[in-house]
Amino acid sequence: MKSEVFRFLYFLLLLSFVSSFISEFHTKDKSYLYADSGISDIDSPKSSYIFSYLEFWNRLVFESGGQTQNGETVYEHIGNRFFATFHLALFSILLGAVFAFGLALTSIYFQSNKLITSINFISNFILSTPIFIVAILLLIVFFYKLELFPPGGYEVGNTYFVVLPGIALGSRIFARLALYLLPEVQKESNSKYTQLLLTRSYPWSHIVRVEIFLKVLPVTLILLILDFGSLLSGAMVVEEIFFFPGIGKSLYYSIKSMDTYLLSTLLMYSGILFYILNRIGVYLQNYFSGEIQSAP
Repeated sequence: MKSEVFRFLYFLLLLSFVSSFISEFHTKDKSYLYADSGISDIDSPKSSYIFSYLEFWNRLVFESGGQTQNGETVYEHIGNRFFATFHLALFSILLGAVFAFGLALTSIYFQSNKLITSINFISNFILSTPIFIVAILLLIVFFYKLELFPPGGYEVGNTYFVVLPGIALGSRIFARLALYLLPEVQKESNSKYTQLLLTRSYPWSHIVRVEIFLKVLPVTLILLILDFGSLLSGAMVVEEIFFFPGIGKSLYYSIKSMDTYLLSTLLMYSGILFYILNRIGVYLQNYFSGEIQSAP
């Protein structure tokens, strides 16, 4: 426990240095923002990096992250967008996981090589296609042609607004999981344990739905947790295309507008969140490994 605390503090120290340095360096010269107006000399306060770093921690601890260029506190800004990002991330994870598990187990249940080949082809095709193209195609088909879903925006708690961006993100989660699950479920279906269950007259449907599913679940759960952490840190491209008011859009805005306070805090938020979920994944991996080794 003590080593984990020191590991986190060490990570936090490095992350704070990197976040402060990147935000200060990126926003050092804002003159190009005013190029169209003919203004070329922009006065900006100059201070040492040490002073900026201490000021950065002062903002985080005592000033709610400081204020964005729109006048709201940084913590309030992130808090207002966190639920939307959480809603989108959860929908994407569930969509990708359900389809990946469903199709992988179905292919094994029917022992269909054609279905396995088709899933592999679709998964590779999805991963080889840029996500912005997928997002634009979804808009053309489901909004422009079929008029089924809105082109963007968000209402609190309304899943209707996360369907299109959720499909865009969830399709890639499905593709990655499917490519992992297919060889795993095939290996488990040919294992000695599965053969033993068959000799003892266990129904094939029970073996696929319960035994094989539970065998491949632990590692898949870890992969889903890591994907969830990435999505909670924001998906800039998808959120920008669907003008979705999430963390990714805020990160894009902070970079574009050179909002130092917002950018540095978002970098800290993303790093801490990903670290925590990554450590949860490591502990789950160790736990499941111990369970497997201790099993008779």
